[in-house]
Amino acid sequence: MAKELAVNPGKRIGCCTCALTCAITHHGEFNLTKACIQITRHEFDGTFAITFSSCCRGCKKCALACHAGSPAGG
Repeated sequence: MAKELAVNPGKRIGCCTCALTCAITHHGEFNLTKACIQITRHEFDGTFAITFSSCCRGCKKCALACHAGSPAGG
C-alpha cells in the first residue's frame, strides 16, 4: 500500500524544520541538500511550496516535527 502525505499549504512558513528533520533522520546531519523535501519560496505572493523527491520513504517524521501544525499530515 502506497503512503501519502497531505500538505496543508496555508500552514507553511518556510522554516525548513521538516527538511532538516528528514536530513538528520536519514543521513545523520543537518544539511538541507540531503533532505528528501525541498521548500521553495514564491517571492511574488510570499507563499512556500513543498516538494518531495523520489527518495522520500514516507516515514512522516517531517509531519511530526512541524511546529506549525503538521504541514505534511493533515
